[in-house]
Amino acid sequence: MNVCALNQTGSKPTAIIIGGGIIGVTSALNLQKRGFSVTIIDKESIAAGATAGNCGLMAVSEIIPISKPGVLAQVPGWLMDSEGPVAIRPWHAIKMIPWLLRFLHSGKKENVIRIAQGLTSLSNCAHIAYEPLLRESAISNLLKPHEVIYLFDSKSDINHDQFSWDLRRDCGFDTEFLDYEKLHQLEPEISNTISCGMLMKGWDYFADPERLTKTLAQTFVDRGGIVSVDEVVSFNCSSGKIDSLLLSSTKCAFADEYVMATGAWSKKLASQLGDFVPVEAMAGYNTTINDPNVKIKHPLLYHNGGFVMTPMEMGLRVAGTLELGGLNRKPNYERMRAITRKAKRILPGLEVHEKTEWVGYRPMMPDTLPVIGRSMKVSNMTYACGHGQLGITYGAITGELVGQIVNKETTSVDLTPFRVDRF
Repeated sequence: MNVCALNQTGSKPTAIIIGGGIIGVTSALNLQKRGFSVTIIDKESIAAGATAGNCGLMAVSEIIPISKPGVLAQVPGWLMDSEGPVAIRPWHAIKMIPWLLRFLHSGKKENVIRIAQGLTSLSNCAHIAYEPLLRESAISNLLKPHEVIYLFDSKSDINHDQFSWDLRRDCGFDTEFLDYEKLHQLEPEISNTISCGMLMKGWDYFADPERLTKTLAQTFVDRGGIVSVDEVVSFNCSSGKIDSLLLSSTKCAFADEYVMATGAWSKKLASQLGDFVPVEAMAGYNTTINDPNVKIKHPLLYHNGGFVMTPMEMGLRVAGTLELGGLNRKPNYERMRAITRKAKRILPGLEVHEKTEWVGYRPMMPDTLPVIGRSMKVSNMTYACGHGQLGITYGAITGELVGQIVNKETTSVDLTPFRVDRF
């Protein structure tokens, strides 16, 4: 593929988006609306990575970083328990000591409050940014209006993390406590061992994140956009800007502007430009059960297990847990089977006959904040990566911000918390 972007009189400005997940696709659509001729380059295909296998939640009040007060005491357990909600492969832990130190520093109370405020600024725009994209692609019905329920074995589990619940409230997000009776009226299939829940106000979910992204990409193509399956190998730069990309097909691609939406693979590419993006690949696992023999309306997030059960178009998706082990480790498929076994305890009627297992890599920054903004080293690269578990939630607003950045508009959100050079 050759993309020629030498601007002639009357020609459109050009942009290349590296990455075909939800962030890359929404960025492409927003630049296309602003008059750019846009190409998406992905080494596999649209929605081939973490976008396809996520649990679909618009988790607008999931603003509390993973690292928070008290997290240090949990780290030894993460190293020991390969089936726990968060796991670190021991040998990889040695390599990621610098990342872990930044992670633990982010967990100081004052830093957690600052991070939550930064994520809130994105959450406040998350739904409204999706509305035109869904409407124009005729898929508004993919967004289901059922709010997510956090499940707890006991009310003491809620009280134990009162800091997080208070911070959510302080940032403007409401919850509703569900006692045993109300919880089981809403979702009668839940085990009687689950004593209470929290209804997460403002959360809803997409019934098929892969179809969401592929349909938006088709709209992009229908409007003249190009999708190319190829891999970016390196950048050709001069005078503080990118001149072209060298692709694995040995061809070069040229554009006026470039956007890096490469998720867990961003660190390596950004380092070629001289930018430091300490994103860590965090494996996520899921099992989608075609005919589960249970019916739930709300996505159910089991607090103690760190996984979610989402009723999707293709069946019940049991997804979650976090595993830090790098991009080149063989997946531990026993983790997803352990999640499914735990899900059966929550939904006793659950049957698993036909299923699809999946693993993907979420791009996790030490402070849970994504990177959104201009490169510090080259003038025509914009970063949009590092969204961790919130790629779907912040997909549309990130794409809108990319459009504003590249088109040199005033951004609708203060991007200071998301600067690439904050580390």
